[in-house]
Parts: sequence; structure tokens; C-alpha cells
Amino acid sequence: MSFKSLPIRYGAAIARLRTILGKKDDFKTVLLGAGLALIIRIFASAIGYASIILLARWMGPSDYGLYSFAIAWMTLLAYPATLGLPGAAVRFVGQYAAANDWQHVVGFMQASSWLAFGCGALITTLTIPAVLYFKPYLNPDYVAPTIVALAGIPFVALTIVRSEAIRGLGWIVLAWGPLQLGQPLLLLIMSATMVFCTMQLTAAAGVFASILAYATNLIAQWRVLHGRLGTRLEAERNVNLGPWLGVGLSFLWIYLASAILVQADVIVVGIFLKSQDVAIYSAAAATSRLVGFPLHAATALSAPKFAVLYAQHRQLDLQSLVTDVTRWTFWPSLAIAVIFVAFGTIVLRLFGPGFEQGYATLLILTLGQLVNAFAGPVTSLLNMTGHQIVTGRVLSMSAIFGVVFGLAFTRIWESVGTAIAFSGAMALWNAWLAIFVIRKLEIYPCLSPQWNRSSGSKS
Repeated sequence: MSFKSLPIRYGAAIARLRTILGKKDDFKTVLLGAGLALIIRIFASAIGYASIILLARWMGPSDYGLYSFAIAWMTLLAYPATLGLPGAAVRFVGQYAAANDWQHVVGFMQASSWLAFGCGALITTLTIPAVLYFKPYLNPDYVAPTIVALAGIPFVALTIVRSEAIRGLGWIVLAWGPLQLGQPLLLLIMSATMVFCTMQLTAAAGVFASILAYATNLIAQWRVLHGRLGTRLEAERNVNLGPWLGVGLSFLWIYLASAILVQADVIVVGIFLKSQDVAIYSAAAATSRLVGFPLHAATALSAPKFAVLYAQHRQLDLQSLVTDVTRWTFWPSLAIAVIFVAFGTIVLRLFGPGFEQGYATLLILTLGQLVNAFAGPVTSLLNMTGHQIVTGRVLSMSAIFGVVFGLAFTRIWESVGTAIAFSGAMALWNAWLAIFVIRKLEIYPCLSPQWNRSSGSKS
């Protein structure tokens, strides 16, 4: 490609964007909403990055590793407590709101909130005594922060369910703002206060500050939601636990497998290596996830659209939406990946001296995230079209793959082996689901709708 063709290509891209913004279609709605979600994620990433960098510096590598290990357990165990209701929330709340059925909307929100918090409290009451019972066999440094983290499971579970229910309403700022912006910001403020008052920040204190930030944001989010719903809260609530739990439980193993793929690698590193190694790996993993945030932003609003278009048998419109979401999110992801390849050591040094040792781990995990971006929103597409059982099976097999090979490879290549195993698991699940989408839904994530139409696909 010659340099002379670059202005032409750039002009064509601008013209395409103007065409999209100037017409009324599904992708315009998603693009505008995803732009807002992307702004939230950019600020959230900045605040979150600043918080973990400062936490790493205030705690030191050893305590930050203990903190990361405990937070990984808290997040991982919070997902079973949700009973899969976050997945059901996006589908049911979106459908109820579109039908102006606010009795079911409010009923779902209330019932799912109580279930998530109650199940989280049950898991807490079971796991804390278990940790205390096996305390003589555990690394003593991990015990205190892990017990504090287990106490926060109900708050994390409630946050996940409520945020997804609000996302089903299309209120992306209220859904994501408290979780992605408010929580890390409050954590940063509380941790800074502790450092100012005591001149130190332990892992257990950091975990406690994180839980307190979750609880504070839940209260603020509920007050805003209460104001938006207004008189609709006074209507009689309709609760259909059977269908909700039926769909939710089918999503449960999807969320659990996803949590394992995201959190278990930190736990595996913590089992075999030192807390300093956990800190370095955690920093590299958090950095690599920035590659995937353009896709997550677009998927936030495209998921309900997938369900609507599929239910209306609008095959070409669904193909067009999936193609546009994939293309307009892959290139920003690729740009972020290139930055990490070129300046990864500089980025990791922000966490403190010695963190640049995670550069190889960062590159491997970034590659896995790039495969995820290239495959597009295949996971969300299958979940929203009634194929969540297939998604659950694929993610479960991939999670098993990641854990088994992670345990084996970590012994051989330490944290680099962990990254290879879990990055490979991510590539496996995306390739597997992309093939299923093409064969069963006749949707091509990386091909244009015009090509699909000319090939003879049914509309």
C-alpha cells in the first residue's frame, strides 16, 4: 500500500462514519451508545490504572501480590452467588422495558438483588470457616487478606447483578459508572487516607477498602435508580422466578467459566510462586485487558439488539450489526496491542521497580486478548440468541484447559507458562465459538453483509 493511498482511505473511513451517523439503523444506536460506554471505560481504565499503580507502590510488591490473590478469590466466588442472573437480566429487563412492562422490570430487579446478596452471604459463611480450618496447611501471609475478601462476596455479587439489570434498560452510565468509575476512585481515596493516617497500607486493609467502596457505590446507585424509576416503583411487582432462574442457571456456568478464565491465573501463580510474582503477573494481566475494552464497550449495547434482531428473523440486519461491531472495535484493539509491544516495559515500570519483568507475560496475554477482539462479539451473540448452553460448554472446556495446563506450565516456565496456558484457552474458546456462529447462525463476524448476501444466505 502506497502512502498516497492513505488520504483516500482516511477520507473513505470518515465518509463511512458520517453515513452511519446520518442514518437510522441499529448500528448507529449501538455506535453512539458504545461511544459513551467507551468514554466510561477510558476514564475507568485511567482511574483503575492509577489506583492499582498507587496500590502497588503503597503496599510494595509483596503485599500487593497478597492483595491481588485475595481479590481474585473474592471475584471468582462472587459469580456462583449471582446464579447466572446477570445474563438473564440483560435479556428479560430489556424485553420488559421495551414492552413498557415495569411491573416485571421492578420485580426482576428486587428478586435478583435479594437472591444474589443472600447466596453471596451463604458462600461467605461456608468459605471463611473452611479457610480457618485449613489455616495450618496454608501460607500464613494469605490467610488474613483472603478472609477479609471472602466477607465481600455478597457486595460484589449484588453489584454484578444490579449493573447488568440496569444495562438491560440501556442506562449505560448508571450501570457501569458506579462499578467501573466509582469503585476504583473510592478505593483510591480510601487507600490514600489510610496511607496518610498510618503511613502504611497492608493487603488486608486494601481489600477492606475495596469492599467498602463496593458497598458505598451500591447505595449511591440505588438512590439514582430509585429517582429514575419514580412512580413506576409503586406498581405491583410481578415476579416469575421459574423462568428467570431457568435462564439464569443456564448462564451460570458461562459466568463461572468466564470468571475462572479471568481470575484463576492469578490464583495459580499464587499457589506455586511468591507473592512478588503474583504482583508482577497481576499487573501484566490488568494491562493486557485494556486491549479488549473497545469490544466490551460495543457489546454493552449491542447484546440486547442481537436478541431483538434474531427474534424478528432479521438475518441481514443482524449480520450487518455484528460485522460493524467487529470491525469498528478490532482496529482500536490492535492499536493498543502495538503500543504494548513497543512500550510494554515502560508501562509496567509505572507499578514500581521490578515490574518490567512481566513484559513477556504481557505480550502473551495481549495476543490472547487480540484474538478475542478479532473474533468479535461471538460469545454475546450466542448468549442472546438462545445458544448459551453451547457457550457454557465451550467456556467450561476452555477453563479446564487453562487451569490444567496452567498448573502444569507454571511448574515449568513459572508465570510465563501461566500466561501461555490461559492465553491459549482464550484463543481456543473464541475460535470454537466463531466456527459455531458461522455454521449454526450463518453469521460471519469478519465478513461484510454484502458478501454474505451474495453467497446465498437466507434473509
